[in-house]
Amino acid sequence: MSLKIAAVTGLLAWIIGGASGYWLCHTKWEAETERINASQAQQETEHLEKAMEENRKLHEAVSQMQIRLKKENDDAKRKNDALLARINRGVIRVSVPANSCRDVSDAGRSGATDRKTRAELDPETVERILSVGRDGDVAIRDLNVCIDQYRTVAQMCGEKQQ
Repeated sequence: MSLKIAAVTGLLAWIIGGASGYWLCHTKWEAETERINASQAQQETEHLEKAMEENRKLHEAVSQMQIRLKKENDDAKRKNDALLARINRGVIRVSVPANSCRDVSDAGRSGATDRKTRAELDPETVERILSVGRDGDVAIRDLNVCIDQYRTVAQMCGEKQQ
């Protein structure tokens, strides 16, 4: 009977030892897994914070470009409106070169005579002509801001990849 008790005791010790070893190993594995997960979470948090900071900087840069564009367009519009007001008041007169009509008294002269004169434009025509240039200038400023924004984004993405 003592052999049976010894065998049962040995079996129990073996089972308890195996269970304890499994539990200890499992506890170490869980601790390691938690450490790895915490490390990964910390890295992801740092990446997210960095991305959010880059996004904030990019947003700020683009906002500054938009503010500068609005100011430039407003300044150009103010100057254009002032010019048109001066033209409409007659302070500035706009004219273009034109050939003069041939006079009957000039019939005896040669065709080499310079018959250039100037024709004054009415304010509405001047406004239409100036609007073409004004619209072109606005488009150029818009395109330049677009290019600047592209370069800013490309530069930030380039820094990110390095």
